[in-house]
Amino acid sequence: MEKGNNAEQAVTQPSETKPASQEGLTIPKHRFDCVNLCLKETKQALRDAAQKNDEREVRIIALEKTLLDAKIETALALHRARSLTAVKALIDFSNLKLGQDGSVSGLEEQILHIKKSQNYLFENQESPMYVLVPVKSGDSLNKSITNYIKKTEREQK
Repeated sequence: MEKGNNAEQAVTQPSETKPASQEGLTIPKHRFDCVNLCLKETKQALRDAAQKNDEREVRIIALEKTLLDAKIETALALHRARSLTAVKALIDFSNLKLGQDGSVSGLEEQILHIKKSQNYLFENQESPMYVLVPVKSGDSLNKSITNYIKKTEREQK
Protein backbone atom coordinates (compact mmCIF):
# COMPACT_ATOMS: atom_id res chain seq x y z
CA MET A 1 0.00 0.00 0.00
CA GLU A 2 2.82 2.29 0.51
CA LYS A 3 3.56 2.08 -3.14
CA GLY A 4 -0.05 2.98 -3.95
CA ASN A 5 0.03 5.99 -1.69
CA ASN A 6 3.23 7.17 -3.23
CA ALA A 7 1.70 6.75 -6.67
CA GLU A 8 -1.35 8.75 -5.67
CA GLN A 9 0.86 11.46 -4.24
CA ALA A 10 2.95 11.46 -7.36
CA VAL A 11 -0.13 11.83 -9.51
CA THR A 12 -1.56 14.68 -7.43
CA GLN A 13 1.69 16.58 -6.97
CA PRO A 14 2.25 17.68 -10.59
CA SER A 15 -1.27 19.01 -10.98
CA GLU A 16 -1.19 20.96 -7.68
CA THR A 17 2.16 22.60 -8.14
CA LYS A 18 2.59 25.37 -10.70
CA PRO A 19 5.81 26.37 -12.34
CA ALA A 20 7.52 29.34 -10.66
CA SER A 21 7.16 31.52 -13.78
CA GLN A 22 3.31 31.40 -13.69
CA GLU A 23 2.84 32.13 -10.02
CA GLY A 24 1.18 35.52 -9.38
CA LEU A 25 0.43 36.26 -13.04
CA THR A 26 -3.24 35.47 -12.95
CA ILE A 27 -5.68 38.09 -11.72
CA PRO A 28 -9.41 37.76 -11.23
CA LYS A 29 -11.62 38.76 -14.17
CA HIS A 30 -13.51 41.41 -12.20
CA ARG A 31 -10.21 43.10 -11.26
CA PHE A 32 -9.10 43.09 -14.92
CA ASP A 33 -12.42 44.59 -16.03
CA CYS A 34 -12.15 47.31 -13.36
CA VAL A 35 -8.61 48.28 -14.39
CA ASN A 36 -9.53 48.17 -18.07
CA LEU A 37 -12.54 50.46 -17.49
CA CYS A 38 -10.39 52.87 -15.49
CA LEU A 39 -7.85 52.95 -18.33
CA LYS A 40 -10.56 53.73 -20.90
CA GLU A 41 -11.95 56.54 -18.74
CA THR A 42 -8.47 58.02 -18.27
CA LYS A 43 -7.77 57.94 -22.01
CA GLN A 44 -11.09 59.68 -22.71
CA ALA A 45 -10.37 62.31 -20.07
CA LEU A 46 -6.96 62.94 -21.66
CA ARG A 47 -8.56 63.30 -25.11
CA ASP A 48 -11.09 65.78 -23.71
CA ALA A 49 -8.37 67.78 -21.97
CA ALA A 50 -6.28 67.87 -25.14
CA GLN A 51 -9.27 69.10 -27.15
CA LYS A 52 -10.00 71.85 -24.58
CA ASN A 53 -6.31 72.82 -24.64
CA ASP A 54 -6.37 73.10 -28.44
CA GLU A 55 -9.50 75.26 -28.27
CA ARG A 56 -7.82 77.51 -25.70
CA GLU A 57 -4.71 77.86 -27.86
CA VAL A 58 -6.85 78.88 -30.85
CA ARG A 59 -8.65 81.44 -28.68
CA ILE A 60 -5.34 82.80 -27.33
CA ILE A 61 -3.98 83.18 -30.86
CA ALA A 62 -7.14 85.02 -31.93
CA LEU A 63 -6.97 87.33 -28.90
CA GLU A 64 -3.27 88.06 -29.51
CA LYS A 65 -4.05 88.94 -33.14
CA THR A 66 -6.86 91.26 -32.03
CA LEU A 67 -4.57 92.90 -29.47
CA LEU A 68 -1.81 93.32 -32.07
CA ASP A 69 -4.26 94.94 -34.51
CA ALA A 70 -5.49 97.31 -31.80
CA LYS A 71 -1.92 98.26 -30.84
CA ILE A 72 -1.03 98.91 -34.50
CA GLU A 73 -4.12 101.06 -35.08
CA THR A 74 -3.40 103.03 -31.90
CA ALA A 75 0.19 103.67 -32.97
CA LEU A 76 -0.94 104.74 -36.46
CA ALA A 77 -3.50 107.10 -34.93
CA LEU A 78 -0.78 108.63 -32.74
CA HIS A 79 1.34 109.18 -35.84
CA ARG A 80 -1.72 110.70 -37.53
CA ALA A 81 -2.07 108.29 -40.43
CA ARG A 82 -4.60 109.45 -42.99
CA SER A 83 -5.71 105.95 -43.97
CA LEU A 84 -5.21 103.14 -41.49
CA THR A 85 -5.84 100.42 -44.07
CA ALA A 86 -3.32 101.88 -46.54
CA VAL A 87 -0.57 102.13 -43.93
CA LYS A 88 -1.41 98.73 -42.42
CA ALA A 89 -0.96 97.19 -45.86
CA LEU A 90 2.65 98.44 -45.88
CA ILE A 91 3.51 97.01 -42.47
CA ASP A 92 5.35 93.67 -42.38
CA PHE A 93 3.52 91.69 -39.68
CA SER A 94 6.09 88.88 -39.64
CA ASN A 95 8.65 91.21 -38.01
CA LEU A 96 6.29 92.32 -35.24
CA LYS A 97 6.46 90.62 -31.86
CA LEU A 98 3.94 91.12 -29.07
CA GLY A 99 5.77 91.35 -25.75
CA GLN A 100 4.62 90.13 -22.35
CA ASP A 101 3.98 93.72 -21.26
CA GLY A 102 1.75 94.37 -24.30
CA SER A 103 4.28 96.36 -26.30
CA VAL A 104 4.89 95.64 -29.96
CA SER A 105 8.55 95.44 -30.88
CA GLY A 106 9.52 96.55 -34.36
CA LEU A 107 6.37 98.59 -35.00
CA GLU A 108 7.77 102.06 -34.32
CA GLU A 109 10.71 101.51 -36.69
CA GLN A 110 8.41 100.37 -39.48
CA ILE A 111 6.07 103.33 -39.02
CA LEU A 112 8.98 105.78 -39.08
CA HIS A 113 10.36 104.12 -42.23
CA ILE A 114 6.96 104.40 -43.95
CA LYS A 115 6.66 107.98 -42.73
CA LYS A 116 10.00 108.87 -44.35
CA SER A 117 9.39 107.07 -47.62
CA GLN A 118 5.70 107.86 -48.09
CA ASN A 119 4.96 110.94 -46.02
CA TYR A 120 1.75 111.70 -47.94
CA LEU A 121 0.06 108.91 -45.95
CA PHE A 122 0.44 110.93 -42.75
CA GLU A 123 -0.91 114.32 -41.76
CA ASN A 124 1.59 117.11 -41.32
CA GLN A 125 2.11 117.59 -37.61
CA GLU A 126 3.27 121.19 -37.89
CA SER A 127 -0.11 122.38 -39.17
CA PRO A 128 -2.79 120.89 -36.95
CA MET A 129 -6.38 121.24 -38.07
CA TYR A 130 -7.50 122.25 -34.60
CA VAL A 131 -5.90 123.52 -31.43
CA LEU A 132 -7.16 123.21 -27.90
CA VAL A 133 -6.92 126.60 -26.23
CA PRO A 134 -7.01 126.80 -22.45
CA VAL A 135 -9.48 129.37 -21.20
CA LYS A 136 -9.01 131.02 -17.83
CA SER A 137 -12.06 131.61 -15.79
CA GLY A 138 -13.41 135.07 -16.40
CA ASP A 139 -11.70 135.48 -19.80
CA SER A 140 -13.78 135.53 -22.89
CA LEU A 141 -13.15 132.87 -25.53
CA ASN A 142 -12.28 135.44 -28.19
CA LYS A 143 -9.53 136.94 -26.01
CA SER A 144 -7.93 133.50 -25.46
CA ILE A 145 -8.01 132.66 -29.17
CA THR A 146 -6.47 136.00 -30.22
CA ASN A 147 -3.76 135.64 -27.57
CA TYR A 148 -2.94 132.15 -28.86
CA ILE A 149 -2.82 133.28 -32.49
CA LYS A 150 -0.53 136.21 -31.62
CA LYS A 151 1.71 133.88 -29.61
CA THR A 152 2.04 131.37 -32.48
CA GLU A 153 2.75 134.17 -34.98
CA ARG A 154 5.60 135.43 -32.77
CA GLU A 155 7.03 131.89 -32.51
CA GLN A 156 6.99 131.43 -36.28
CA LYS A 157 8.97 134.66 -36.87
